[in-house]
Amino acid sequence: MNILEILNITKGSLINKINLNLKINNFKINSQEIKKGDCFIALNQNSHKYIKNAIKNKASLIIVNKKIKLSIPTILVQNPIKALGQIATYIRKKYNPKIIAITGSIGKTTTRCLLYTILQTKYNCLQSEKNFNNEIGVPLTLLNLNKNHQIAIIEMGMNHLNEIKYLSKMALPNIAVITNIGSSHIGNLKSKENILKAKLEIKEGLNGPLFVNGDDPFLKNQTAFKSGFENTNDLIFYDLKSTLTKSSFKIKIKNKEYKINVKLPKHLINDVLIAIHIALYLKIDINNIIQALQNYQSYTMRMNVIKHNTNTIINDCYNSSLESLKGVLNAIKNEKKPKLLILGDINELGSFSNQIHSQIPTLLNEIDNKKTIFIGTQITKIKYPNTLYFKNYKQTINYLKNKQIKNTLILIKASRSLKLENITNFLIGKSFS
Repeated sequence: MNILEILNITKGSLINKINLNLKINNFKINSQEIKKGDCFIALNQNSHKYIKNAIKNKASLIIVNKKIKLSIPTILVQNPIKALGQIATYIRKKYNPKIIAITGSIGKTTTRCLLYTILQTKYNCLQSEKNFNNEIGVPLTLLNLNKNHQIAIIEMGMNHLNEIKYLSKMALPNIAVITNIGSSHIGNLKSKENILKAKLEIKEGLNGPLFVNGDDPFLKNQTAFKSGFENTNDLIFYDLKSTLTKSSFKIKIKNKEYKINVKLPKHLINDVLIAIHIALYLKIDINNIIQALQNYQSYTMRMNVIKHNTNTIINDCYNSSLESLKGVLNAIKNEKKPKLLILGDINELGSFSNQIHSQIPTLLNEIDNKKTIFIGTQITKIKYPNTLYFKNYKQTINYLKNKQIKNTLILIKASRSLKLENITNFLIGKSFS
């Protein structure tokens, strides 16, 4: 792509005279990643202080939103984040892979990783990195496309209405997925009905089928391919057997029965079923699907089960919601070991925070032989027997330093901002910040 094309795509204007045929290799928002031939996009005013570093690293082009005198080619745009999205859409259309867009209150990353594990057995696939699922992360993923990619699997997250609409129109998916409708972000959206409305925005740029969790009460009546346990005639599973670390179940395809084994607990099986459903739609042989699922490994900090000395640690602190907490507690309730439940705040609940946190004791009452630790500012308002209360992970680690914990199942779960993975690192002898 040359500078003239970038000008046309972004509807920008030149700040200085430049060679319009100059080729640009990559687009970066981190000046440390810049190489010769790259464009640095200064996303906001704070980014301007890194322009000098981008030039030092041999940037060939800078995109900004205010006039600035520089020694290299510079394009002025009204909104650099929008310009990033426009360039991403151009790249998406240029290489034209199949795009699978995934949204949902919980399960986006699990579904994405499951799909990637299965689909790469037949196709050259690209997937979102880490939590690249917003107006910056989605275009950065699309910018990694090249002519060899046949499929890109993209997560789409949101906090408000119209965010997924924007992402869907940018990525133009060929297949869309909604994993479920939970209480995440209910503080902003005020109701699950509005959360459903926000998730359905994924259809705005969709040119192809929608796949949903047919067991979700808000999704079961949607016109879509449905996967589930009871509430669907599209693809159902049965004869489910599950432990903390693995599950098996059966499905029928053209009246032939197949057994599926996967290293995930039962509350994540709907994500597995959606992945199977899409893989079948994309002509992956069922035997290859079965083999890929047997090889699947859980994503770091999402139901990551760690055996350390005599303890079993469940590191599930990438994010939290009432629904995901219910799922993991249901997965461990039949485990024989004594349990230490280290739970932190569920964030982004707004005025619903007290109402949702107050439901946690009812969930905990289902768990026998346990002690609990609450961490944060919201969950610590709950009065619950045999519970210790701390403000943050550092206080919790200081307490645990003086304790010997053996033969215990330890669950660590909270919203990402509490950084409870540091507790996991302490317990397994790794360094922590």
